[in-house]
Amino acid sequence: MNRKFLSTKLEVKLIISLIFSFIISVFIFLLAQTLGEKLLNNYFDKTSFLTNQKIQAISEFKTYVIDNNLSINDYDKIKSWTRKNKYVNLFIYKDNNLVYYPDKNNELTNYEQYKERPIFASDTLVDISFTDTNAKIYMECFFEYKYYYILIFFGVAISLFCFILLILFFINKKITYIGLLENEIKILEGGDLTYQITIDSNDELSSLAQSINDMRKSFIERLENEDEAKLANSELITALSHDLRTPLTALVGYLDIIEYKKYKTDEAFNQYIHNSREKAYQIKYLSDKLFEYFIVFNTCDVLELESFNGNELLEQLIQEQIFMLDNKGFLFNIVSCDTPFFLEVNLISIRRVFDNIFSNISKYADNSKAVKVNYYVENRKLFVTIENKINNLKPVASTGIGLKTCKKIIETHNGKIDARKTGNIFGVKITLNINI
Repeated sequence: MNRKFLSTKLEVKLIISLIFSFIISVFIFLLAQTLGEKLLNNYFDKTSFLTNQKIQAISEFKTYVIDNNLSINDYDKIKSWTRKNKYVNLFIYKDNNLVYYPDKNNELTNYEQYKERPIFASDTLVDISFTDTNAKIYMECFFEYKYYYILIFFGVAISLFCFILLILFFINKKITYIGLLENEIKILEGGDLTYQITIDSNDELSSLAQSINDMRKSFIERLENEDEAKLANSELITALSHDLRTPLTALVGYLDIIEYKKYKTDEAFNQYIHNSREKAYQIKYLSDKLFEYFIVFNTCDVLELESFNGNELLEQLIQEQIFMLDNKGFLFNIVSCDTPFFLEVNLISIRRVFDNIFSNISKYADNSKAVKVNYYVENRKLFVTIENKINNLKPVASTGIGLKTCKKIIETHNGKIDARKTGNIFGVKITLNINI
């Protein structure tokens, strides 16, 4: 496919600079011509320069006739001299008859009308001696044209120089900017990603600079995310190693007691079996959390989304959780949404988010205070808020994997989740895009 002419801002700027340079150059040429002609005309009018040039030319022709022993009929040699002196027209008269004139050998030129008498005033004729006779000459000179031509030449040269200078000024500005970009990119290559690329004007070069800046920022963000991920993984491994080591040590101790029959009664034996089973389930729970973390944080962000009626979906998800917690004595204060809307989500992932949130409520919430659940639509977004009072009597033994899992899932849905603690109130706010 052929690219359209003037499809880029650089091309438009180049054309504009060419037109501008041409106009300025023409103006300079006309100005130089006007001033030059005025100076030449003034010089020619106030001096005898042209008269002296004519006298010198006549003298040179006389010398040429004498040196070459010319007769009045040596037309070729006379014509050869006039050709060398191209700003001169020569007329030769013999007995008041025109015997030589410019282009005499040109049959298309008719001078028959001038042969009977001189066409110039007699006082302008100059005597000259040929080898065979005496005659009179009239020399018509145009020496001023020589200087007018020189003036035109210099005018064109000056205007052309100005044209090239203006074009080079524009090009040099862009080349300088390209060189600046090259040096700044080398700074980035050296590892200084905080260096800001210079953005100048509004053409393709500035767009390139902006793209490099955006790429630099994205790379910095990616590095920061990688550092955060490494730190999170390190903290996770540290926390889990500590959490796993405690029940694992206890489990090994119980199994050693059973293996070496260090218990005293059958009741003690059954108690060690029971404790071992609890520690095994505790280890299983922690390993499941670890597996869940790696599943979420080490897979691609692309989920298969389906469209659901938003009110129906949220009502179902919340009622499922209420049903599970109702038997534990929890009360709920629910404010639902009246605005119809649609959600595009991955049902399994969204259900996991609610499972994690309400699982934390089951473990750490005070069931003497109602859990507040509110969801509403505003500015084409869905907001879901869940608040509960914290039971300070229950010890908190959490690695934080659940909330990290929820955050990752919501982010893959192009949403946002915020968890905050204000005094003894814990709240979660979920924001998702919707379709009306």
